[in-house]
Amino acid sequence: MEPETSTGPAARMLELAGNTADRLVTDARTEAESLVTVAQARADAILEAARNEANEVAAELAHTKEAQAAELDRERATTLAELRDAKAALETQIATLRQMENRHRSHLRQQLTEQLSMLEATLLEPPTE
Repeated sequence: MEPETSTGPAARMLELAGNTADRLVTDARTEAESLVTVAQARADAILEAARNEANEVAAELAHTKEAQAAELDRERATTLAELRDAKAALETQIATLRQMENRHRSHLRQQLTEQLSMLEATLLEPPTE
């Protein structure tokens, strides 16, 4: 019985060591799963925060783009109105200059006609000596 008794405590110790190892492995797996779950939750939260921030930035960018487009439309409308006004003013000036040109030509024509008439009258008169 001696041989059995000497292996008894060793077997018991081996069994305890095995149980302790199994418990430690189980505890380690549980802790690892817990850490993975926490890490996954943190990763999901970070991803959600990043998506929210990206959506906010995209919305802000869209708003800015719309505001810039509206400002450009206002500036274009203002510039076109100014150009229409300038065109109308230039057309008025052109009409005034054409009227002045026509009056000047008429005046010159009248003066030339008078001078030609005077010249013809002088040529038709006999010399008086």
